[in-house]
Amino acid sequence: MPIQIKKIKWDVPANIGSCYTTRIGGYSKNKFGHSNLSYDVGDARTSVKKNRGELKKSLGLDQEPVWMKQIHSSYIRKVIDSSKDLVCDACYTSSPGLACAVLSADCLPILMCNSSGTKVGVIHSGWRGLSNGIITKFITRFSKDPKDVICWIGPSISPDNYLIREDVYKKLIKISPKIFTKHDHERWKLDLKLAAKILLKDKGVTKIYTDDMCTYQNSNLYYSYRSENNTGRIASLIWIK
Repeated sequence: MPIQIKKIKWDVPANIGSCYTTRIGGYSKNKFGHSNLSYDVGDARTSVKKNRGELKKSLGLDQEPVWMKQIHSSYIRKVIDSSKDLVCDACYTSSPGLACAVLSADCLPILMCNSSGTKVGVIHSGWRGLSNGIITKFITRFSKDPKDVICWIGPSISPDNYLIREDVYKKLIKISPKIFTKHDHERWKLDLKLAAKILLKDKGVTKIYTDDMCTYQNSNLYYSYRSENNTGRIASLIWIK
C-alpha cells in the first residue's frame, strides 16, 4: 500500500518541494505498522528499505534523500550528496534534487528554506535539542539574514501529553517560563512548539508556519514515542526542485 504523503501548507518559493508522511501505507508490520522510515528502532531493514524506496519513487526523486542518524545532539552538517552514516540532528544543502529528511515520533520536525529557494535544511529537536541550542546554532549557520528564512514546524506532541520533571525544567527555563504549565507538585507540561518559535523569533526569524497536530493524540496517523515507546518514525522532507 502506498505511503501516505501530505503536502505542507506554507508560502515558499515555487521551486521548493516539501512534504511529510504518516504511518498509513508501507510495508512495516506489527508495532511498526506500516510506513516506518527509521532503521534505528528495531524494525526489519527490508521493510524500511521498501518504505524508503516507495517514498523516493512517489516523490519522483532521482537521488536517495539524506537520512540522518539522529542522536538528540547539536551536530549540524552541510551535505552535497546522499551521505550514509550521517550522525547529526540537523543538515542543510544547496544541491538541487537532494532532499533532506528528518524523522520524528513526538519530537519537533523542522523544515527551513531561504526566500530565494537556493538553500534548504531540516532540524530534529526534542527537549535535549532545545537545551543544547541546536535551533539557534542552525540559524546562525544557515543564513546571514534570519528574516530571509522560512520555517515550518511539523506534527509533534502537545503540551497536555508532554510532562517533564524538575531536571528538564531547570535546563529549559532559560528559554522562557511561557513554555511551561504547572501540572502537579513535581511535573510541568512542556510546549515544544512554543519553545521552538520563541528561539526562532529571538534569532530574527519572522516567517514561521506550524502544524498543530498532536502525535500522541493522533497515534492512528503518527508514531508517538510517549504513547507507544518502541515504535516507528514518520519523515518530513524538503528539497530544491
